[in-house]
This record gives sequence, structure tokens and C-alpha cells, in this order.
Amino acid sequence: MRYSCSSYSYQFDKRDRRFFGYIIVFMNFFYAFLLSSFLLVSSKQIVISNVLPRLDTNGSYVDAHDGCLVKFKDTYFMYGTVYGNCHQSTTICDAVCGYLNNTFSLYISSDLVNWTLINNNILPEATKDHNYINYWMPNVEYNYRTNQYVMVYWSSRYGFINSSIAIAVSSTPFGPFVNVPPLVMKGAKVISSTTGLFVDDDNTAYVRYNTRDGPLRHVIEKLSSDWMTSTGQFSIIVEKQDYPWFEGGGIFKRKGFYYTMLGIDCCFCQWGGDARTFISNNPLGNWTYFGQLNYCADGKAPPDHIDGMNINPCSLNNPYGTNFTIPAQQFNVATLPISSEETLFMYYGERFRSSKDGIKGHDFQAWIPIEFTNNDIPKPMIFYNNFTINIQEYYNKELI
Repeated sequence: MRYSCSSYSYQFDKRDRRFFGYIIVFMNFFYAFLLSSFLLVSSKQIVISNVLPRLDTNGSYVDAHDGCLVKFKDTYFMYGTVYGNCHQSTTICDAVCGYLNNTFSLYISSDLVNWTLINNNILPEATKDHNYINYWMPNVEYNYRTNQYVMVYWSSRYGFINSSIAIAVSSTPFGPFVNVPPLVMKGAKVISSTTGLFVDDDNTAYVRYNTRDGPLRHVIEKLSSDWMTSTGQFSIIVEKQDYPWFEGGGIFKRKGFYYTMLGIDCCFCQWGGDARTFISNNPLGNWTYFGQLNYCADGKAPPDHIDGMNINPCSLNNPYGTNFTIPAQQFNVATLPISSEETLFMYYGERFRSSKDGIKGHDFQAWIPIEFTNNDIPKPMIFYNNFTINIQEYYNKELI
């Protein structure tokens, strides 16, 4: 074999080829060594508190409610509604505090403990009309087919009015997010009070919502591959005619089974809601009631029928009596890979009227690990003041 360039030529023999082969092998080994040396993984034990205020790196309260907690690459992103400095005047919602002038915020963390505020208005269009339009429940996921970050959220522009659900997109997880034409759902004529976004392992996205047209039901509906329209395929998780209606909740997948957690609707109440859990082996398949994961704090199950949202299901004659074990309204289940071998499934709810100073934006959240028996059955939840987990951190080692 002869290699030539200009007037230069050289004849390779077998020994030359063998020598250069050794050089290539050595260089590949050395390159792999460099990568392993400068991209290091460490295990870190962290304590998550449900009783200490969650503060950002500036010492301010984290004001990101009823949204989602997701992990993109090696960073945790918390998207939520900014409730601000108002005071709620009653035991349930008053249609003012927490309703008007909301925006969506974003905080990030490398360890689920130390949070940095990135932006308290990642959907700038909300400020055009949030003095009379309600904004809640931002759910953000990444579509790797389109390279877009997609936000599904609830807005009174559509909720209680028609079958549309608000949606916005961004090229980065940091926003800003820009509205696109809303999703028009096929499983309802009128969307009710909650929406959620679930993405399966194959990047297929589904929207879960409750309906206002009877019978009242919870529906999960499949989106197109770009997540911008409905496929028209949906499944009914549960339906009923009478109160309490269900809100919620969260969807998660574990070992091939899908779980949906729904609760008695609670309009900013301090007693919380339950966690009636449904199971299926296919998001569009038949959903079966599995069981209750959030009993009343005295161990009793809440009644199947109550007369209105101003009644505490765990203490029918006393709104300040017994609460649920987790005295929160659930908005999501955070599915967080915390190591190469372990995924944390975490109940994600709002403890309304829990702040010490009465400011709504300072209300506590409930982050509760969902635990399983040896037979992979979800256990009824326990309220933990604090719990400890191990997470993996990734960092680059600097050259010395």
C-alpha cells in the first residue's frame, strides 16, 4: 500500500501497520481515561424537610406551587405558580388570593435541597391578562422528537368553558415559554379544574384532565408525536355523578404498571385531599380502582359522599378537626432518577394555609416518598417531617 502527498512517498509494511495499530489502541484508551477522570460521580446523602420553609439561595421563600418537579440531564427543575404575598381569608378559596395576578416560576437545583430562582415569569404572556384570567398547574416535559420543552397548564380562558387546554413551548427548559394553539380534547365537551401531562418511556405524551360535563370523569388522552394535537384516543379512568368530584393528582409508571392518584376536590383547604389510586397496564386500557393511599390522620377512610367542598371529609362537623394523613392537595407525582439504579416516586402536594405568617406564597409543600411492599404494592402514605435519600451528583474535575 502506498501513501503519497506531493512528491513525498512511503511504503508501509506489516510491522508499520502493527505499530500504528498499537498507537491507535493506546490513544483510545487514553481518551477514555481522560473522560472518566474529569466526569466524576459522587453519592450525596440529603435530607428533605416538610416542616422547614423551603428557601432559595438568596434566602427567599420558594414560590412555585401546584406545578411539577422534573429532572433534565443532571439538574432538577421546579416549575410552579407564583401565589405571591396575599392572605387567604377563609378555610377554603375566596376567588381572590391565589387566583389573580399569578405567574409561573422556575427554580433549579443539583441536589433537591439548594434552589436557585431562574425566573418568576417564564410564561410572559400571562401578565397580559392575569388580572382577570386564572393561571395554575404548569407541567413541563421534553419532547426529544421535536427538541422542544412543552408546558401544559390550566387557564380559565378554557377551563369551565370548552374542551381546550393551554399549551406553550420553548427551545430550552429555562424558557421563556410561548403559547401555541391550545389542545382540543376529544374526551370532554368542557374541561373542569385540573390538567396534567404524562410522558411514557417511548416519548408518547398523554394529558390527564377532569370534566365538567356529566357524568363527571377523569380522562387520559393521547397526543400526537409532536404533542401539539390530540390523537382522539382516550380512556376514562373513573366517572361519577355526585360530589365529591375528584381532582388530582399524578400519574406514574413503575414496573410496567401505570398508576393515577386522585383526590377529593379541595379549594385551597387546609385539611387536604385523599389519594384514591387507580391502576392499568396501558394508559388507554381499562383502569381499576386499586386502593386508598392517604387515609384520614385517625386511620379512617374518608366517606364516599359529602355535601360540598367546604366540608372536611375527615371531620364532618369541624373544618379545623382531623385532617388527612398528608394534609395536602395533590398536584403531581415526581418521578426522579436519583441514581443509575434508583428512581424516586414522590407525592407532590400543596399544604394550603400552612405558612406561619399566613402569606399564601409561603405555604408549605408536601414531598412524600411513595413506598412499596416486597410484592411491589404501593403502601398507604406516611407524613414524614424529614426523610433522607442518597442521590448521585455529576461534576467535572478541573485540571491541576
